[in-house]
Amino acid sequence: MSKLMHHINTLFMLRSTTTFILLLAIFLLASSCKQQKKIVFGNTKCILEPKTSKFLTRHLKENEFNFEHLNAKINAEAIIDSSENSFSVTLRMRKDSIIWMSISKLGIEGARLMITKDSVKFMNRMKSQFFKGDFSYISKLFNTDLDYEILQSLLVGNSVEFYDEDEKIKSGVDNCLYTLGTIRKYKLRKVIEKGKELKESAQSIYMNPDNFKILRILFYEFNPDRSFDASFSNFKQIDSTSKPFPQKIACTIKAQKTMVINLTYSKITLNEEQTFGFKIPDNYEPIKIKEK
Repeated sequence: MSKLMHHINTLFMLRSTTTFILLLAIFLLASSCKQQKKIVFGNTKCILEPKTSKFLTRHLKENEFNFEHLNAKINAEAIIDSSENSFSVTLRMRKDSIIWMSISKLGIEGARLMITKDSVKFMNRMKSQFFKGDFSYISKLFNTDLDYEILQSLLVGNSVEFYDEDEKIKSGVDNCLYTLGTIRKYKLRKVIEKGKELKESAQSIYMNPDNFKILRILFYEFNPDRSFDASFSNFKQIDSTSKPFPQKIACTIKAQKTMVINLTYSKITLNEEQTFGFKIPDNYEPIKIKEK
């Protein structure tokens, strides 16, 4: 399998990682959330000069959000089929090293999570339970290639890195946005709108023509039929040196179940040293997860 196709397949792993990583805590913290609003991209009346895929991938890379340390508060809303939930997240990240989350409801911490490139640790404080594993175990458990980088990229609005294979990526213009994808947009539209069959997976990235920031990542896998659709909005420059950061992220994952996740960032600070406390109490019991 080519590196590009590996990254495309890895992108869809978010269905599993989000379920395991971000949403383990949802079942501890029951409440309601608002329905996701439809997001409209672009202005159909404008005209864009076509650009090559090499040009777009270069500018996409140059305008990625870069950081060494990140600290943020997140208001999270999730819908899994008819089950609605909301919770708060304190997020701390050290680039390419650690993703740490404290997940709470009404000011009470219900769960804590720490992810590194080779480990996943989770504490359920409501039930005095914990999980410790590595990515090979999680990949086997969910039948997918788990990847630290993809989760990190999505949390800050960056893309999967497939820039070394520009010749296999198609560029285009759609609804006054630049696009990069693995198939032409007209073919993807036929598949989506008319139910045409497509054997290969398809990925498309929609970019703001003014600053080349990602506004949408769309991924379809047709056998089995499942999709991942992430939208990024409300961009803000955090400091004088950073690129714009998406303060709202909306994800819809459709597979055996439909899952909607809305993340709203606040109180974002950059490049301040963080602590990543994660000590499992002696009386906690291991979480037993049955392999599929």
